Amino acid sequence: MPKSRKRRPKRSRRDDRISQRRAHQPLPDAETYARDIALLQAADEAERRGDAMEALATMAAHPDALGFWRPWRIRALGQLAMFGPLLPRWATSRWILAQALQHLGEPGGAPTRRAQRALDQAIELRGGRARLPGKDPIDAVCRVMDHDWAFRQLHLYELGGLRYFLDRAACPDLVAGADRIRDWARSPMGGFRLLARDAATVTWQDLGRGDPVRTANIGSATLVVPGECVIGRMVPIEAGMMFESAPLVVPEDLAVGVALDPVSWLDALRATPGGTTSPELIPAGDGAGLLSDVPVRVWLPAVCEAGGLTDLASVPTPEQLATATLTVARAALGGSWRPEAEDLDPWPCLAAALLTQPIAEALLRTVVAADREVLGRLGELLAEPAASWCRRLADPLPEAA
Repeated sequence: MPKSRKRRPKRSRRDDRISQRRAHQPLPDAETYARDIALLQAADEAERRGDAMEALATMAAHPDALGFWRPWRIRALGQLAMFGPLLPRWATSRWILAQALQHLGEPGGAPTRRAQRALDQAIELRGGRARLPGKDPIDAVCRVMDHDWAFRQLHLYELGGLRYFLDRAACPDLVAGADRIRDWARSPMGGFRLLARDAATVTWQDLGRGDPVRTANIGSATLVVPGECVIGRMVPIEAGMMFESAPLVVPEDLAVGVALDPVSWLDALRATPGGTTSPELIPAGDGAGLLSDVPVRVWLPAVCEAGGLTDLASVPTPEQLATATLTVARAALGGSWRPEAEDLDPWPCLAAALLTQPIAEALLRTVVAADREVLGRLGELLAEPAASWCRRLADPLPEAA
């Protein structure tokens, strides 16, 4: 196995501020609390109906409710609202996963027994409550439920959270628009080796069967290099197979063991020194990603640095980011751009930027005829849905003079 590159993405200060606000938010009065619970229920109900725009409108009506909305939830809803007709059906499947994961009990109430069991086991894998990072015990538990790879797998799959959500909570129309989501609920854990990747695809070896498996390059291998191994759930879609979310980079022997005995994955992590805090276990991408598994803290610095946005004292505008994205695209197509971290795959980073709602909206306002060729080439190279979005941007543009 290649040497570990110790590339566990750093937790951003913004993430810390969000957790701190959640943990130290002053208790609201009864009227405000009732309003906040009603807003949460209204947003959840809109999502269960498959109405991303209504969920966003509910959040925008009272942005101060509870002090925050989870940023990845707003990001996903914005993408669904903006790119809806261009999205493959697996995007709806992943949206359902996100909803099932936040379906942990009644708003304001105690977690369900399922969620509590998943939480207890995930905390055990991290060495116990005393070893959890956080501002206080509430913040520490929230971090596990929001970000822990094992908690997600346990709650959704081993303990049946996804099946329960499909059967008891999701509206039939939402489920009907998904891509084989009931098959996802039955999909086992697996072990895979990264073989190769290009702009559009990633090729893995199934360590159980020995067969190659090709997936779209949406960033599920962002923090993996060829030869390294992962564990994760490979699920069926109309176009073939994909990971239901970013997998976990693990030692080869662990990946082989899980491939040969999928139900053993939890015991395999328990047997790893340090459990899921081991430096040998690294999430291969953003576990909360919808259209891309590349973490924002990975693609954003890479695009800014290559696009000339190096003033760290100021926050770039969407228009500046759109210009930088096209600059990076030209460099990538010309073979002259590689991210500063040499192992980082540039293509899903570029796709992640293109599919970020503020950047996408800025591109609609700013692309010109001179951008038509680069967008057309990206539309031929990138994985979906980034490819369709590039073609959508290019089609109305006239030929450059």
